[in-house]
Amino acid sequence: MNPRTTLISIIIVHYKVPDFLQRALRSLRQTQLYDRAEVIIVDNASQDATKERIVEEFPEVQWIGLKSNIGFGKACNVGAQCAHGTFALFLNPDTLVSHNVLSECVGFYNANSRVGLIGPKILNPDGSLQVSCRRSFPTPPVALFRLTGLSKLFPKSKKFGQYNLTYLDPDKASEVDAVSGSFMFMPLTLFQELGGFDESFFMYGEDLDLCWRVKEKGFKVWYDPRTQIIHFKGKSSEKRSFSSRKAFYEAMVIFSRKYRRLHKAFFPGWLINAAIVTLATRTIATNLLKTFTATVIDIVLINLTLFAGISARFALSALPSPYTGNAFVMIGMHALLTAGFISLFAYRGVYAKGRYSIGNTLISGALASMAFMACVYFVKSMAFSRIGFLLATVCLTFLLAAWREGIPRIKGRFKKLIYSTGKIVVIGNDEVTGRLLKNFEDDKTAQILGVLWPGPEKFPGEFQGYPVLGTLDDIRTVLERDHVDLLLIATNQPWYSYVIEALSSSKVKNLTIRWVPVELFSKNPSLLPQVIPLHDFTV
Repeated sequence: MNPRTTLISIIIVHYKVPDFLQRALRSLRQTQLYDRAEVIIVDNASQDATKERIVEEFPEVQWIGLKSNIGFGKACNVGAQCAHGTFALFLNPDTLVSHNVLSECVGFYNANSRVGLIGPKILNPDGSLQVSCRRSFPTPPVALFRLTGLSKLFPKSKKFGQYNLTYLDPDKASEVDAVSGSFMFMPLTLFQELGGFDESFFMYGEDLDLCWRVKEKGFKVWYDPRTQIIHFKGKSSEKRSFSSRKAFYEAMVIFSRKYRRLHKAFFPGWLINAAIVTLATRTIATNLLKTFTATVIDIVLINLTLFAGISARFALSALPSPYTGNAFVMIGMHALLTAGFISLFAYRGVYAKGRYSIGNTLISGALASMAFMACVYFVKSMAFSRIGFLLATVCLTFLLAAWREGIPRIKGRFKKLIYSTGKIVVIGNDEVTGRLLKNFEDDKTAQILGVLWPGPEKFPGEFQGYPVLGTLDDIRTVLERDHVDLLLIATNQPWYSYVIEALSSSKVKNLTIRWVPVELFSKNPSLLPQVIPLHDFTV
């Protein structure tokens, strides 16, 4: 695009979430005014094949690859230096946007005075409001109400509900203190006058700081719900969960120190730090509890397997069991093996949802096994049953991976016995759609209501024996009227905006959305798999 005709510069900072980035760009392509926008992607050293994948499908984007991860705010500033638009949109890669998101922001800016920054209504993948899309600054009382839980107990109170402004109507435009950093729309010249994002914030806090400086400059920050996005919150930060949490609390300290001068009379530094430490401790404890069950299962399996391995080894010989003759040594061996597996699993992210994989579990188990066997080999007092120890560690490596893969599958089958699939509507009109319909015909708990036609052309009355309920324009009506439980998307036609607008309806509840990978639509029908794979909208 000619820089002179660029209206909007869309700047996306990417870090190791290629699937989300790809979907975000596909939804952007469907927006009004996209033909007057430039897209600048700043990659924070993902060190993968994302660039080739994205540039092949979106040759219009400008890709800036960095050699190291310099943080969100600094990367945004790098992108802004290459921008030519009248407006800048800072957008997270783990988002889907509505078709009117660009035109609505431009229109809102032109229709109102002293607009400095605009944020939209942000939805969670289940259609609920993401309350962090509009906020107040964390002044002493606001922070206190948040920390003590009063903001959650009394969300409709103007006094206690200030942190996330939960007392305001989410469907009415409001002037607010701050909006979410996942979507920030503002004049590029204002961003440049403010000096961009404060680069002392690595990740988190820079959005709040920018909003503060926009208001200090005499401009307004607006929440505009007439356009919506879906935000799959925290997908990039999941890749580095510990460092992300550390960056969050560091950002709180930086922000409080920077603006403490405005509240120093009743908001001393020691109180700020005490509150941050309390909040950090509570969050870390919550995260540890989430992995507590998996850790306990691992500890039980490690010790039972070692006991079984050693017992089996000595049962085959005339020698007495070491559990009777060397009890203290065996206690030490159990402790060493347990500590080795648990610590290595924790270090390599086996307990982290964003980093778990069966391959990572097997590699971590193999490394823990090798470290333990090295101790057994070189320390004579531990070398009384190398075969037993080797047998136990090999079994453990596969056993700890097996229960992680097996239990979810058993749980899924159990759920199918207990819960019904319910009412289904399918969007599509091709071979993939037909194959998907056949897959769900075998589900006795599913009730296929019909098909929504993806294209604008005239549609038939039925498709493969199922009634055609309308087009994508009718999706919200169908979902509300028929109380659909499962929406299956089997089309390569633009659908993101329609789904976002449908999810924003308060009448659409308990809806599961799954879609067919876009790569399948380019395949020859004869090469389609018998069972069509599906992505879960809630990821």
